[in-house]
Amino acid sequence: MNGHIRRHFDLVEARLIESPAVLSFQIIRREISLNDGKLRIKAALSDGGVFECFLYVIETSQQISLGKYSLHWQDRQGNLVRRMDNAPHFSDLPCAPHHKHIADMVQAMSCAPDIFTFLDEIEKGMAS
Repeated sequence: MNGHIRRHFDLVEARLIESPAVLSFQIIRREISLNDGKLRIKAALSDGGVFECFLYVIETSQQISLGKYSLHWQDRQGNLVRRMDNAPHFSDLPCAPHHKHIADMVQAMSCAPDIFTFLDEIEKGMAS
């Protein structure tokens, strides 16, 4: 098991526990090998919405990088608020495959997102 990845996943879980926006969460998948790891979480938000994430991370020279990812936030009616992912279905965007969906719009992103920043955005969005 890779200690760097384990600590990173532990930090993600701790952030969810501490977040005022997260009512509860379930770890659907947590796998860690020598060089990579997968984490899938589904969280119930305090306003009735849902946050789901999938992270596939790779550790190289003690640096963790995001391979594949999907960060998904929807409201209590099931409407998409925001999703960031790197599925290769918008290859014409600059910096593809990184992109974000905001409601029904797709926007380019310059790099892979940070799950902690995404959770900050959820908290700010719920506070307004």
